[in-house]
This record gives sequence, structure tokens and C-alpha cells, in this order.
Amino acid sequence: MGCGKSSTGRALAERLGARFVDLDAEIVARQGRSIPEIFREGGESAFRAAELEALRAVIDEAGAADCDTVLALGGGTLTVPAARDLVFSRTRCVWLRTSLETIRERLGDVDASRPLFADAGKLFAARTPVYAQAPRVVDTDGLGPAEVAAAIESVFMQD
Repeated sequence: MGCGKSSTGRALAERLGARFVDLDAEIVARQGRSIPEIFREGGESAFRAAELEALRAVIDEAGAADCDTVLALGGGTLTVPAARDLVFSRTRCVWLRTSLETIRERLGDVDASRPLFADAGKLFAARTPVYAQAPRVVDTDGLGPAEVAAAIESVFMQD
């Protein structure tokens, strides 16, 4: 949360002429209910199951259609080993590395009702070692979405 996944993903998709998919929006569309409703009705485990199902579907659909897709994952997606394995093996994953200071600045007065918002510092500490496993990294501090998208494109050209 706060690293610019969605805004950067949209900018990158536009640069590449690719389809953009926000995984959270995909979950909502497939489940027919909001993320807070999923959490309320089934807890985080129900949400993670729905998330993994949507992730598999999006990756399978992109592969079957042989289409370029930029996929913005939720902040906790990679904390689930099955999701992490799927993403690392079937996509060109990039960690948008963002300092905690920048995240806090970007979040500002974010809606505290978001399911896992309680403390950005705790999430940052818990998730950073997971994100660090990503095969590609782009630092986002001080950059806007278009600049981060250009940096990602540059990283891909080095592959």
C-alpha cells in the first residue's frame, strides 16, 4: 500500500500498449462483493483464497490469449507461498521498492477502514523480506508513476 502499484501499472500498460489489471479490482469483479465484505464474511483466509483464484485466472487468461498484461498485485499477495511461486514462475515480477517514509507520505489520511491498514510500519517490516525475493527491483522514492513506469521498462530491456 502506497508504493504506487496501481498508478504505475496503468502508466506502464499505456507505455507498452498492454492491458492493465488491478488484482484487487479483479477480485471484486469475480466475487461480486467488496474486499471489506470478503474480510467481514470470511476473514483474511477467505480473501487470500479469492485472491489466489483471481491471480491464477488472470495469469492463465493472459497466457492463453498471448496478450501483454500489466498486473498490479495487492500488497499482501506475495505473502502467500502459492501466489508467490505462481508470480515468480509465470510473470516478470518487479518490486516497487519504496521507503517507509515515502509510503507514510503517500498514504497521508488514507481510509483507516482498509482491512489491513492498522500499522503501515508493521506491514512494511513483515513484507519487505518477502518482496526482496523478487527478481527485479525498481526504487520509487521521489518518482512519479510515469518515471517508475519508464524505469520498469528499462529493467525489462536489460532482461
